Amino acid sequence: MVSLAVLTILLLVSAQVIGQVQSTWSASNARTTQFKEARTAFDILSRNLSQATLNTFIDYDTNYLATAGGTAAAAAPSSYIRKSDLHFRCGPASSLVQNAGSSSFTPGHAVFFQAPLGVSNDPTLVGLDRLLCARGYFVQYSSDESWIPDFIPSGDFKFRYRLMEYSPPAEMNSIYAAVHSPNGSIANTWFSAAGSASGNRANTVPTTRPVADNIVALIISPRREATSDTEQESADGPTQIAQDYVYDSSKPGNTQHLLPPLVRVVLVAVDEKSAIRMGELSGSTTTPPLGDQLTPIIANAHQLDQELKQIVSILQTMRLNYRVFSATIALRGAKWSI
Repeated sequence: MVSLAVLTILLLVSAQVIGQVQSTWSASNARTTQFKEARTAFDILSRNLSQATLNTFIDYDTNYLATAGGTAAAAAPSSYIRKSDLHFRCGPASSLVQNAGSSSFTPGHAVFFQAPLGVSNDPTLVGLDRLLCARGYFVQYSSDESWIPDFIPSGDFKFRYRLMEYSPPAEMNSIYAAVHSPNGSIANTWFSAAGSASGNRANTVPTTRPVADNIVALIISPRREATSDTEQESADGPTQIAQDYVYDSSKPGNTQHLLPPLVRVVLVAVDEKSAIRMGELSGSTTTPPLGDQLTPIIANAHQLDQELKQIVSILQTMRLNYRVFSATIALRGAKWSI
């Protein structure tokens, strides 16, 4: 009887331990699976961004044949300066991405750049793996109507925060057609079509596609290398080249025609259950559930970690399951010199 009692106790304890292990494993596996898509999207963004290029060159400061527009007399050059026909741009998505909605529909940042990614729709150009292409990334709250088959009923469309990729093939790269001002600044027209996919099947834009669902924020912070191991994050620290997160490689100044040597990328994702919960809390599937809560938070690059804590606090208050992906990426084509 004693042996049976001891054996029974051991079996009960073993069953409880096995149950707890199985529950823990199932939860961990589910958590990993839930954010697999976000992790893949983060890797794609990081890999492509690291290949950004400006292909800078040295040229005369003025045109010795004729000035801009050809209406004034020719001017003799006085020095050599750095120039580039390409462009790197990042900042608030609501101001950079046309036709994508207000800041509540496009929370966080957008980044647009040129990279030798070799993508082409022409099968005869498949072997050219270094073709220059435009790329861009931003978060948009929208319907999936533009990206699902026509046989899916309209009532089954899902509104979600999504990481969007602007990826026109090389033959549609319009950077050289963009207006170049005499001071070197480049118009944003080469990525003006990035936000045209507005959830209407008749207005589908094949150059913009969703990379991952349930990405609620993208933060892009250009920065220089620290001058020492003890340099602190401050307005005069590594983030001084884009203190407000805005970087324009064509803007006249010390950073004109230069890539930032480093870019910190932060991606905030939630799982599908949390996305459904956000919709239930907002009471409307077509209205961005986070509203404009994130816009005023993301303001000062040297306080990025503190701002990130505020964003996480909002998600925790809503009882959402989230994951933060963060990495500082070195741009291979950067030739930093100011």
